[in-house]
Amino acid sequence: MQTRHKIEHTLRTLYDQVFNAGRGDLLPTLIAGPYVQHNPLFPNGPEPLMGFLKSAGRLPCEIKRIAIDDLLAFVHVRYPSWAGQEHAAVDIFRFNEEGRIVEHWDVLQPVPQSAANSNTMF
Repeated sequence: MQTRHKIEHTLRTLYDQVFNAGRGDLLPTLIAGPYVQHNPLFPNGPEPLMGFLKSAGRLPCEIKRIAIDDLLAFVHVRYPSWAGQEHAAVDIFRFNEEGRIVEHWDVLQPVPQSAANSNTMF
């Protein structure tokens, strides 16, 4: 399987199975170490994220777009109820040649009730 296909498979498994279906036990199969986390709320390594997923259970989300550029992927995501409010997110991942996640950045913001334009965040 080409690296690009492996990356897309990893992303689909992460969002469909780990987040939407609550299968946090699959996370170690998607990550390679050392896993570098740029979200300031989580330390490096998979264990903090696994702990969060265990306490949260499912994390319903909807992938809107995926862009893959070599070993980087950008995922535009809708979270219908993150902390009780709809959120828009962009996750950025760096992968190894086997298609496993080695680094993660994210940007997350609430979807406002009204906007200065008629465009949606998705």
